[in-house]
Amino acid sequence: MRKMLSGDIQARSTMWWSIRRHIGFLVRHMTMRRLCNGALCALEMQLNRGHLLSHPVYLRVCTSDLCNLRCTGCLLSQRHVSSPRGHPHLMSLELFKRAVHDFLSYVLKVNLYDEGEPLLNPAVCKMAEYLAHHKVAACISSNFSMRLSNQRLEELLGCGLEHLIVAVDGATQETYSRYRRGGDLDLVIGNLRRLMTLKRDHARSKLKVEFQFIEFDHNRHELPLMQQLAKELGVWRFAVIQGSSPLGWRGTDFTGTAVERRRLGCYQAWVGGHINSDGSLGTCDYGEDHGLETLGWAWDYRS
Repeated sequence: MRKMLSGDIQARSTMWWSIRRHIGFLVRHMTMRRLCNGALCALEMQLNRGHLLSHPVYLRVCTSDLCNLRCTGCLLSQRHVSSPRGHPHLMSLELFKRAVHDFLSYVLKVNLYDEGEPLLNPAVCKMAEYLAHHKVAACISSNFSMRLSNQRLEELLGCGLEHLIVAVDGATQETYSRYRRGGDLDLVIGNLRRLMTLKRDHARSKLKVEFQFIEFDHNRHELPLMQQLAKELGVWRFAVIQGSSPLGWRGTDFTGTAVERRRLGCYQAWVGGHINSDGSLGTCDYGEDHGLETLGWAWDYRS
């Protein structure tokens, strides 16, 4: 089991921290076209260009605008409308293929999640399979707090999904539910145990399971227990993420000047792209959540 401890919030917001975290997936799917595009992307970011010739290196796709939990730091739990942005709840497989098609020659990895729970979308494994066919890594981040049959777990193992993040932020139900409101810790761990057992019979599965712990003041004392549990489960990596505030964006609003904001920078506007569940394309998820308009439709990307 590998252990990754994040640094402070500023450190984990850098491009190099993200490359280190995902390096294995990036190298596995590197081609000359993707390498050249990545180099051009890095150059344009250093030059602070506004009109880009490079293409996104990775995508975040909102496959589900629904969630079974109401985590205190999630924007989805703070909205009181049936569909958060007027988008469809679940992205269809056909729409997904149309939305990502023009990016496949350049991207190395696609995150099949946003604020919602991706496993609520019955087509999400088919999406991972489609990406695997085009030699692009797929990642799902899940709360795993739902009834998952062995058949569903087998599907996760056999669809070509390469990276599964299971978020568990406490070793006891009381601590866990402080942030993961509505979650069932026993159900999560039970699902994860069965997945790891089934995985031993899937020698050809590329799936890497990451056990993620978002650290807050209220759960920091349980970190040693979580490390021990991760070791017992036999996961690929145990990652500790610094949770700056259980209030999410409400607790992390930037208060500096515009000049200071530009100096800090954000690599995601250059290297990534965000596709909503209706197929609309944005520069990044964070900007859209704070009022930036979308760029149009993903299938018009090259026009």
